[in-house]
Amino acid sequence: MQVKLAPTKSSSVETDLLLWWEDFYLPVFEYVLPKMGTLEGKKILELGTGTGGTATLLAKRGASVVGIDLLPFRLAEARARAAEHSVAEAVNFALMDAMHLAFPDNTFDFIISKSVLVFTDHKQIAKECYRVLKPGGKAIFMENMRHHPVVWLYRKMFLRYSGKLRYFSVTDIETVGAEFEKLEHREFHLSAVSAVFWQKCISIPLFYRWSLRILKAMDISLLKCLPFLNRFCWVTAMICHKN
Repeated sequence: MQVKLAPTKSSSVETDLLLWWEDFYLPVFEYVLPKMGTLEGKKILELGTGTGGTATLLAKRGASVVGIDLLPFRLAEARARAAEHSVAEAVNFALMDAMHLAFPDNTFDFIISKSVLVFTDHKQIAKECYRVLKPGGKAIFMENMRHHPVVWLYRKMFLRYSGKLRYFSVTDIETVGAEFEKLEHREFHLSAVSAVFWQKCISIPLFYRWSLRILKAMDISLLKCLPFLNRFCWVTAMICHKN
């Protein structure tokens, strides 16, 4: 069972549209969305759109969105979600490989993805994204990192396919950024991951909410004082600029 967060006063992110681990992706979106600015009239490509939550969220902010995925049944769900939120005319979903984008050069103002680059060759997909991004545009990649000890152990024990995925290290982040003129990145969730114990292992919602809030605050302080610990976080958000 997933716990839904209501949007806070400081956030207008609709958490029901984050869909996957929304408690943990909320601060990531609160970081990246202000970097995108006003989206009215902007053209955005979402890689690996899945059930269309992010595409719908961006369309509701005024953007024209193209969401691509390799799973037809997910695209059907994405179309239904966009229609449910009355933005079907602003979103186009297409069956397409993110490594081979069927778009002309300089097409999009923004490219965004969540947990997609781990399935790809980082350098190749960065080159392809750079190609279709307009000058002055930004590619935003939210990805899972490699070295968080608890997450690493979970993958080894329960995710048989994890050995085939290309989770991110700091070096991998820099490899993607090297294909663009400028790279910003921020990492999230060091100790906060342990709050999941009170959600998934022993379901005590009050303990989960309480521990998550405290541990998120601790992470902010820790990463500010000891930035080298960012390599052990769970999630990274990369913002890549094309001049």
